[in-house]
Amino acid sequence: MDNFNSIALERLLSPSGLLGLTGVWLGYRVALALYNISPFHPLSKFPGPKIAAASYVYEAYYDWILMGRYGRRIEKMHEQYGPIVRVSPDELHCSDPYFADEIYTGKPGRIRDKWQHHLKIAGAGPVSMATGTAGPHELHRKRRAAHARFFSRGQVLKLEDEVYNYAKLAIEKMLRWTGKEAFEVKGAFNCYTADVFSQYAFGEPMGFIEQEGWEPNFGTWTSSFLTTTYMMRHNGFARRLADILPIFADYMGDDVKRIMHQMHHVIPAYIKTALANPDGGRVFNEILNSNVLPEEEKTIYRLSGEGFVFLVAGTETTAAILTVMTFHLLHQPKIYARLMKDLEGIDPNNLKWAQLEQRPYLWALVQESLRHQPGAAARSARIAREEELYYKSQDEKTQFVIPRGTPVSMTAMINHWDTRLFPDPDAFNPERWLLPDGKPDYTLQKFLISFSKGSRVCVGESLALCEIYIMAALMAIRIIPKAELFETTIEDLTYDHDLVSMAHMGGPGLEFDRVKVTALLHHMNQQGLCVPRKDAR
Repeated sequence: MDNFNSIALERLLSPSGLLGLTGVWLGYRVALALYNISPFHPLSKFPGPKIAAASYVYEAYYDWILMGRYGRRIEKMHEQYGPIVRVSPDELHCSDPYFADEIYTGKPGRIRDKWQHHLKIAGAGPVSMATGTAGPHELHRKRRAAHARFFSRGQVLKLEDEVYNYAKLAIEKMLRWTGKEAFEVKGAFNCYTADVFSQYAFGEPMGFIEQEGWEPNFGTWTSSFLTTTYMMRHNGFARRLADILPIFADYMGDDVKRIMHQMHHVIPAYIKTALANPDGGRVFNEILNSNVLPEEEKTIYRLSGEGFVFLVAGTETTAAILTVMTFHLLHQPKIYARLMKDLEGIDPNNLKWAQLEQRPYLWALVQESLRHQPGAAARSARIAREEELYYKSQDEKTQFVIPRGTPVSMTAMINHWDTRLFPDPDAFNPERWLLPDGKPDYTLQKFLISFSKGSRVCVGESLALCEIYIMAALMAIRIIPKAELFETTIEDLTYDHDLVSMAHMGGPGLEFDRVKVTALLHHMNQQGLCVPRKDAR
């Protein structure tokens, strides 16, 4: 029998055997592609290019080979096919902002799963076990419940003095930079957001602000990590390789080594500290003391991935929003003048988030910055596991019944450019958020998906907004009067492609008292990223 098995294996691995296996595999793929575009497929009635419906190769070409450009291709599809488009064998994409509340609903009893195909960008290892990468609705809800209170608005208000202190340190470091070489202002914001988040969540900063320069920072560490996101989605071998990456970390680049060290040494040390001090009052104390998580969900391995995802999501995106805001304050002096009038009477030595968000023009400036620079630029899908979704366009000319279990996605960079809601969407215009009497117009706010929506809305939204408001006020009062743009145009901030979140190759270059400060918006993160091109829009 053993002799028979060895002969069979030898024949299977022979050139003719391998050729036969390849033929069988190709035949299967062709048959599957034909089924996908046939009338028998449950999504056959939905419009879209047949090549996209046939297989995932089309999506992989735009996102993996062309580096995150499928969002651009989807935008063109909607221009041709309408508000609902089939963009892959199993996925529909919607460009109608009025339908967002159905896709991302947070109403009790309406289950929304994340799609495993999209979650593959996390690769493997502990990152794939974080709350943000949980597919089933029930698993996500359980994991989120363990730490949601820690990131609530009330908890952020209790600890906002920490945010202000790090904002002040970053501002003072910028002012000390007079007479030195140019630096990237986005890097400065990245140092600020990383130190704030690390202090807030883990109880100690990462030390980026106190270092001599602005690099390295968490953004430079993660840039190479984030550029692999679409490779992870479309390459199973790469995902398996990610599991053993820590073994080879010492033989790879400095950024990879630092990321691996952070995930497998620094963050686990925070967890061990929380285990030794149950009343420490930081995020891992919250999780470890939670009654909603079983013990197998409290392992150091899983929580190290949770902590890493917290850092990535809480650092890059907030820094990018502040960078876009800074550019426009310098690029459009009228906006800055209006903001300073709005900030009259503010004491820069006693800034409070709750007071700042009551300033109408500052609020409008933040909303417009979130519109132009959402935390997640890539499309994000939800699956209505137990119900069909009924779509009807505003003019009632287009109607569809979407089968239960179908991934339906939206893209912030498409929704936020809808001309029905945001006329002249390319323009950075905070006044679109104000009523004629200068008071906030809250009616548009529900159409922003900068922090996602519904039951999976970004858990760190309150902390991010606190950071943005406090730093925006300090920048306006202490930095912008001393700064001017340096070798920077609007094209440097123009959306070109995404790498899960939005990133840019160029950004505001600033000059403080003749001190040049370049602000390059590099790959931003978190289930979304982008990088602009001169001919982007």
